[in-house]
Amino acid sequence: MPILNKNLKQFMEEMVSQLVKEYPNEIVSFVLFGSATTGEWIRGKSDIDCIVIIRNKKLCKEIENYLNKLLLLLDVKYDLKLSETCTSYKKTDNLALDLIFKTENKMMFGQPFYVVAQDQLDLKGFKIRKDLKMEIGTRTIASLGLFLQRIKNTGIILYGKDIRKEIPKSVPTIEKVKASFNAMLLLMMSFIIFPYSPKSAFSHAVKANFWACDDVLFALDKPLSTTKQEIQEICSIFGKSEIDSDHLMLSLEYKKTKDDMKMKKIFVLQYMLKSTKFVYGLYAITLRKLFTL
Repeated sequence: MPILNKNLKQFMEEMVSQLVKEYPNEIVSFVLFGSATTGEWIRGKSDIDCIVIIRNKKLCKEIENYLNKLLLLLDVKYDLKLSETCTSYKKTDNLALDLIFKTENKMMFGQPFYVVAQDQLDLKGFKIRKDLKMEIGTRTIASLGLFLQRIKNTGIILYGKDIRKEIPKSVPTIEKVKASFNAMLLLMMSFIIFPYSPKSAFSHAVKANFWACDDVLFALDKPLSTTKQEIQEICSIFGKSEIDSDHLMLSLEYKKTKDDMKMKKIFVLQYMLKSTKFVYGLYAITLRKLFTL
């Protein structure tokens, strides 16, 4: 899948070139995936998602820090506003909100770079080894299977080894169950953020609807693609009597217009509650469908 945005393409090419020059013979693979590769990336609204596989585990943090600094430098050059959209760099005038965004980043929400050593990543076993925090996370609530399927379906190789070929098509049931935590955590964060920034809470709730669609398609062994295509697929699988498809289509419109909308707190709260009902309802009917297949 080509990167449709010309400036983003040049940005990524320069980033990879400088990284390889700074760490020669260390980078095994650099993969870009998500909205940047599906034609959905919007300047000032979208972030980037990259996985960087390296040889030496000891350099993971160093290379991650290098990439974060390089992103900020190149962001100024190419004016992509990634410093405003990636959670890692978000800054507000509210200390509590900054702390929440920092916590989200630790939970890997909006983090632009995932740097892991090749001997840590077990693609076939859906495990990350030799990192206690990541190992506990991927074995309990985080679905590495969903993460890898996003890479397999939407990723493009910017450098090195094509890891997409090594990612299995079928995944264990436990990975499908864990995937549901993504949207639920995002909804939980929206309610936490709401008192400090209703607009950010609204943005989280909008995204939770789409993440839930991701989770369900993943559970049903359907390929992941663009948000619009995934919504159409969900609406074709489930009828209007099963899901609130109008809410889902409205959320797709909000995705495009949310940054320019003027919203009252009561409207945001009502939307968050409706999104919560939609997400949990979608999960419930998906479980019924899985058990009757």
